[in-house]
Amino acid sequence: MLRILSFPTALQTYKSELGERHPITLRNVSNVSVLLLEEAEGLTKSEAKSIIDAAKFEMEGALGAFLSLNDSWAYRFDVASLKTNLGLVAVWQGKPKKARKLLKQIEGIEVLADSVLEKRIATLKVLLEKLEKEKEK
Repeated sequence: MLRILSFPTALQTYKSELGERHPITLRNVSNVSVLLLEEAEGLTKSEAKSIIDAAKFEMEGALGAFLSLNDSWAYRFDVASLKTNLGLVAVWQGKPKKARKLLKQIEGIEVLADSVLEKRIATLKVLLEKLEKEKEK
């Protein structure tokens, strides 16, 4: 199990040295959020809820900061990755409309073919379709 308590310290170091809106800081916030989500996968729903909420909050903040940098081409992979992760969170939370909205936004971003990101986007599509079928019942 990861040591969740050490993450805030590491992030605070990046934030204080590079600034909260520096792309490296934002990427590290995103990476730590993904680690938190992976940690939550092995827990019960009640145990995972606070971890997922914290990761989602950090990712939404990082996404907003990347978008405010006004260089959508340079940071397109970061934005697509964050939106993909937020889409996966929406699927895990049983929110297909939110996940579908994020997926449509992601599809408008050019990503590299056969990349890890493209595979994660494909995973999001499959999980979203499965959730939508479950909700139809």
